[in-house]
Amino acid sequence: MASKICCPEGHSTKAISVWEAAVALSGGRAIGSCKKCGKGLQYRIGHVYAGDPDETEYNYIVTRTVRLGKRPKGEEKFDSFLLVVREVDSDEEEILPTFWAFGQTGAQRAGHLAPILSAEEWKKLFKQAGVGLEEPQQKIRERAYQLYEQRGRRDGHALEDWLQAEAEITGRAKLRAAA
Repeated sequence: MASKICCPEGHSTKAISVWEAAVALSGGRAIGSCKKCGKGLQYRIGHVYAGDPDETEYNYIVTRTVRLGKRPKGEEKFDSFLLVVREVDSDEEEILPTFWAFGQTGAQRAGHLAPILSAEEWKKLFKQAGVGLEEPQQKIRERAYQLYEQRGRRDGHALEDWLQAEAEITGRAKLRAAA
């Protein structure tokens, strides 16, 4: 599983580690800007699933992270996260547990193994990540209804309300509804 920090144009940078990117995203901050094109940096992961006869590479963008916190274990400290990743082609979101271990030298080692957590801790973390608990369609439906109510429950604007709600929830540009 290859991880890198790059802009949407593919310009990579070594100035920011993937751990630093995960920390920034967990705090709701941007990772930074590309020095070549000025676009925002992204934390990207390329992955080929074991046993895939075609060896198809899937590309993910880390959209959010939940920092589980540093935990000492022997001589090392583990900094574990839940990465909310979006598959570039399908736009599907998944959650990837991961960790970085810092040894006596301060060097980082990364791993993509699930941290050992109780069921209650997992539930809390999934709620923090805000993924998989509610379908996007349900969120859009609820927001469209809120817009309908704000309009005084007047009919005739259902498509407009839906498109506005969809734009707000997904972050995509709002389409205009033609008569």
